[in-house]
Amino acid sequence: MCMLIGLAPSVKSDANLRLYMESVRFRIQAEPVAQGRPRLTTIRGQARAFDPKKSKDWKAFIKDVASSAMDKSGYDDPLQGPLVARIRFGFSLPKSQYRKRTPRVRSWHTKRPDIDNLTKAIFDACESVVFLNDTQIVRLVADKIICAQGEAPFVAVEFSKAEELNGSA
Repeated sequence: MCMLIGLAPSVKSDANLRLYMESVRFRIQAEPVAQGRPRLTTIRGQARAFDPKKSKDWKAFIKDVASSAMDKSGYDDPLQGPLVARIRFGFSLPKSQYRKRTPRVRSWHTKRPDIDNLTKAIFDACESVVFLNDTQIVRLVADKIICAQGEAPFVAVEFSKAEELNGSA
């Protein structure tokens, strides 16, 4: 299941409004999947690397959702220039953690999968759809959480134009 979101930020200036307007947001209601290690095989003596099926299917799903989000945001072409990526991965609460009297709240997810493998799958899927190349991403804000009891797992993604740097160091 996928849900596109468009929450209004607190806009304090025309510059913030312009940056907000040049962004793409989407939310996927599914358990996050990390980019798997490439699998190797040989065909007629030549080595060949390929994505595991789980990673390949996840990236295809994200690509469809990102394409939909681009259409809904009014973009025909991928975003140009430096970008900021904000991603939150929400993992489901393990059944052993469920409590009847005091339901669990959100907490940090400190186990596998690694956050870099999670973001890599998102970036690979969004390449050539949301942006031309992942080298355009100049800032990344990402976190992993365990969802509150009763909350569904999700991935919330936002790509926006990066603010211009001024001359100071």
